[in-house]
Amino acid sequence: MHRLLLTAILVCSLFLVSGGNAQSPAVARETPAWTVEVLQVKPGMFGHTMGYLDDHWMLVREEAKRRGLVLSYHRIAQQDSSSSDSPAVVLLTEFKDQSACDSRDALFGAIESILPSATSGVLPRPDSKALFNTVSTRVFRDYSDSPATRFELLATQ
Repeated sequence: MHRLLLTAILVCSLFLVSGGNAQSPAVARETPAWTVEVLQVKPGMFGHTMGYLDDHWMLVREEAKRRGLVLSYHRIAQQDSSSSDSPAVVLLTEFKDQSACDSRDALFGAIESILPSATSGVLPRPDSKALFNTVSTRVFRDYSDSPATRFELLATQ
């Protein structure tokens, strides 16, 4: 659990740079927004979790990217994950703007409903709750073009 917490803090600290200038909401809406999800994989389920993310999470993000609402996405796993009892996986999604990020649940739900399961007809898709727990989800705003703050924490779940 300490490794997971350390990994989450490290990932979040990579995205936070302190600064003091506030941005107006109109300007902020035009900049990319990021979600950072930290997953704790259940013991012995690392391979199954990575397969689930390949067949589900990444396909949904790829379709959203094709539609222009997601700019990039990354799946990062703790080093030596396969030998750890409870490895951490960090999922990063860069959205075109804040409105695309705010509507992500509806967007991803719509995409999931039209994408066929990668294992349809062979094996049922495993339930994500049997594979991993979502430790936290945070939303950040990108301030790369601003001389002040680079990322701003917008929400936590």
